[in-house]
Amino acid sequence: METPGKIISLEEGWEFMEKGITKLKRILEGYPEPQFSSEEYMQFYTTVNVMCTQKPPYDFPQQLYEMYKKTFDEYMDVTVLPSIQEKSDDYMLRELVKRWNNHKVMVRWLSRFFHYLDRYYIRRTKLQPLNVIGDISFCELVYEIIKVRATEAVITFINKEREGEQIDQAMLKNVLDILLN
Repeated sequence: METPGKIISLEEGWEFMEKGITKLKRILEGYPEPQFSSEEYMQFYTTVNVMCTQKPPYDFPQQLYEMYKKTFDEYMDVTVLPSIQEKSDDYMLRELVKRWNNHKVMVRWLSRFFHYLDRYYIRRTKLQPLNVIGDISFCELVYEIIKVRATEAVITFINKEREGEQIDQAMLKNVLDILLN
């Protein structure tokens, strides 16, 4: 992506970053996609670094920060929330656990790609760190919407155990960790 001395426009840089974001989403959704190579990772990190350190008016840290947040918000709204809402009972709880675990992976990878923002821009501007932005997105756009249904499903699950049914204790613990944190 980067050529020494070449200005990376916001559109060009974001188009490149979207390729990495799309690949990550495909991996999380279970599509056959190769893992990120160290070269790919460095290209994404370097692209963000260059886009943030170019001379004005070609420096784009604020725009990248906003696009990072928008990426999470759209993914939560378009993919994660519907996948949980379309299920019920313990299937919904399993999907919630799966989506929360995927979310943590997404936060980890995108925070790495955009790490330059955390190290310099966010420190200077006192904005929310990247991992917090991702977690707030999940909390506000998924958890707040499904928490009542999830709590009801947990109660049903616990009642089944009280009635003598075998339940998946590990899954229940994972759901309770999500609901209580």
